[in-house]
Amino acid sequence: MALRAMDRIWRTTAIVMCAAVPTSFYVLGDLTDAFPGVLTLRTVEEGPAAGPRAVAEDWERLSAGDLVDPPEPSADLEGTADLEERMSTGAEIPVVDGGLAFSVVDADSGEVLAERDSGTALVPASTLKLLTAAAVLRQYSGEEVLTTRATVADGVVTLVGGGDMTLSDEDLRDLAAQTAELASVQGEDEVSLVYDDSYLQGGHNEAWGGNGAAGGWVTPTASLALDGGWLDGQQYGPKSLDPAGDAAERFAELLADAGLAVTGDIAEGEAPTEAASVEIHSEPLGEIVRRTLLISDNTTSELLAHLVALSRGQETTPTGAAAAVEAEIRDLAAELDVPAEAIDSLDLHDGSGLSRQNRVPPALLSAVLAEVASGEVPTLEQILFDVPIAGLSGTLAERFDADGTRDASGLVRGKTGYLGGAATLAGVAVLPDGRTVGYSIVVHGFDGADAEAARAAVDQIAAEIVQVR
Repeated sequence: MALRAMDRIWRTTAIVMCAAVPTSFYVLGDLTDAFPGVLTLRTVEEGPAAGPRAVAEDWERLSAGDLVDPPEPSADLEGTADLEERMSTGAEIPVVDGGLAFSVVDADSGEVLAERDSGTALVPASTLKLLTAAAVLRQYSGEEVLTTRATVADGVVTLVGGGDMTLSDEDLRDLAAQTAELASVQGEDEVSLVYDDSYLQGGHNEAWGGNGAAGGWVTPTASLALDGGWLDGQQYGPKSLDPAGDAAERFAELLADAGLAVTGDIAEGEAPTEAASVEIHSEPLGEIVRRTLLISDNTTSELLAHLVALSRGQETTPTGAAAAVEAEIRDLAAELDVPAEAIDSLDLHDGSGLSRQNRVPPALLSAVLAEVASGEVPTLEQILFDVPIAGLSGTLAERFDADGTRDASGLVRGKTGYLGGAATLAGVAVLPDGRTVGYSIVVHGFDGADAEAARAAVDQIAAEIVQVR
């Protein structure tokens, strides 16, 4: 019964959201089984196998009969007007101890509905990934794919990266089989192997500090990588320090499996321009964005930032990637008429949020998310559907399960973030009066040993957005 009640709440919210913004929100209701449709996915969603704990709970599918006469949102529900006051009481939670900033912005009007220290630039942690996603979706349609090629010429096979760090062993095996066939056509049964990693400069970002590859947090950006450079298949397990080289080593083994012997040492080099080639493709870029936001994948988020730099014609170094995302978000913020002081304080040093040097004011992040939810910019709407749902999916699957927050489970969508003494959450929600909002919440200044309590405090504060008092 509890699950069914929660489903009814989420169904109502999806319908309200469909009414609040354009018909593209039908996709949201359909995907979450809020009403019948061809896009229904599944009734159970599991969170990432590793990294943030995220095991989802069930929710029932509703029949069409359940959708008759859905409840109408009240135009003036008591409690909406004092949202700022209610959220601000979170500053009194012991672990917060005054270290609270937030901003809630109406998606339709752009009006700030609630705020506290919203112009203060604070560590965003992984909520920065939302800005990286917005930047890449402003530069790309989301339908693009990343191409990995292999050329064969004069007894030399060159593995050419095209930015795909999500290559699976099966992908490389497919490319190896195609390459062996091409070599056979050329009369070759023995080759040397070279790999070309020049598509992106990439590499390790010094701004990560102690949150880099050595700690299992992220793989250095490269033009190609096998399984994101996750050496044991775990999100926070050991990472490859030479993802392109390691992918080439595995490719050599797969070429041998396909009957093409590889002799000599594998070397880095440049692919010949006129050589015959075969290729494989990644999933669409939009799907990479989705996975990045759902499980908070640091490696793919950094890759996306580098692709923004590539599109903007900036250096595809870690510094150049961060600068490109910052420039793109500054452009977007100016278009949204975000106050100049909020834009001026933006300071990005990576694309994933791992750097403690990053600074983002909640006012800026909430304004961007309100725009995402407004329906006015279709290219950004994907973000709305990609962020985790409280208590149900991704990094929020095991959140919002305490007293005072359970009623918000299924109603709040948001990207989580945690880094040292900062716990963050930013996303979209629907107020009890039916208005769709973008929000950003930062709890900061607490001791790292109190991380769980800080996350719980963030959930409690976020729950006030959707609850009627």
